[in-house]
Amino acid sequence: MRVLVLTTAASWTPGIRLLIALGAELAARGDIVTVACPGGGMLERSTEFWFPRLALRGLAGPGAFARIASARGLVSALRPDAVLVQSETDALLAAMAIGRRGGVVRRWRVGEPAPDRQPAPRTWRTRLAESRTRVVSWGRDQVAVSWPGPAVRGAPVALPSDAAVPAALWIVPPAEHDEPTAMALRAAARLAGRHPSLRIVLLGEPAALQSTRVHAASLGLTAFVHVAPIDALLLADAVDAAAVWVTADGDEGAIATLAAMQRGIPVVAPATALHASMVASRITGFVVSDREVPATVAELARLMSDRREYDLMGQAARARAAHVHDWAQCVDDAARALSQASGARAVSAAIRATPASA
Repeated sequence: MRVLVLTTAASWTPGIRLLIALGAELAARGDIVTVACPGGGMLERSTEFWFPRLALRGLAGPGAFARIASARGLVSALRPDAVLVQSETDALLAAMAIGRRGGVVRRWRVGEPAPDRQPAPRTWRTRLAESRTRVVSWGRDQVAVSWPGPAVRGAPVALPSDAAVPAALWIVPPAEHDEPTAMALRAAARLAGRHPSLRIVLLGEPAALQSTRVHAASLGLTAFVHVAPIDALLLADAVDAAAVWVTADGDEGAIATLAAMQRGIPVVAPATALHASMVASRITGFVVSDREVPATVAELARLMSDRREYDLMGQAARARAAHVHDWAQCVDDAARALSQASGARAVSAAIRATPASA
């Protein structure tokens, strides 16, 4: 099957990386996959770097008509059976480009609301798109996300059995400083009082985390805080942390939570976050509210001093990630949705053969 992965996103986010990783996995299984993204930008350079074997095409610059013409040119040249997208805007662009030649599959982002049963009046563009293509929605569950964890690249690296639990708390904040992140920093300040050697690692771009760093400084955490790119969590086989506190929401929060679980690291999640449902409290991590911060600090302090409890929680996190958010099953679902959208009678060859039931 010929698949076009289409995105007009401007930044290299975990959600976009997931979309392109799905395309790379489909290509590895035998489908012909091409990625189309804005030409000459960070997204194109990042795709070339991380997925060098994927065919890459650049879309025209800003402007709706230029984008439509560029997408139609790509469809005419590549003749894909289906297009894989991640936003409503990209689904509309793909639908107008592919017409009746194939279908469009849209991956629903974590936390994105599904359409109402009685949607608002549609525009002429939406009506035109719906009349010319088959659109298949996939991943509407509250947290329907997976991630190609370290098991895909090799066996996960475990700490030696006699090693101490790392005295490090990793925090994944959103770009805009918010109350859940402030709560995590207050907890980190209390934890630093118990562990003077504590390292606090903020994951993200330094410029985007300026407000968070200023708040950390106001709590006297300047000497404890380090900044690292999110890739330090998403791509590493092993994570040197006692826990990962995820305050970002949506795709970024869910993917960061899953990446930590795959690496056997307990996750702390705000009770109000969507990805909190991925965490089994006091089994694979902690779900915390404002009133539970002191108790969570005590739990984390004990976790740092108890290697056996840390290992048990890490094993439970790894098992839950493998069972509930299996990457191979996620790729199977995407391949099945693409095959359905393309109108093919036979299931795509990319879907794994499953043993017949007895």
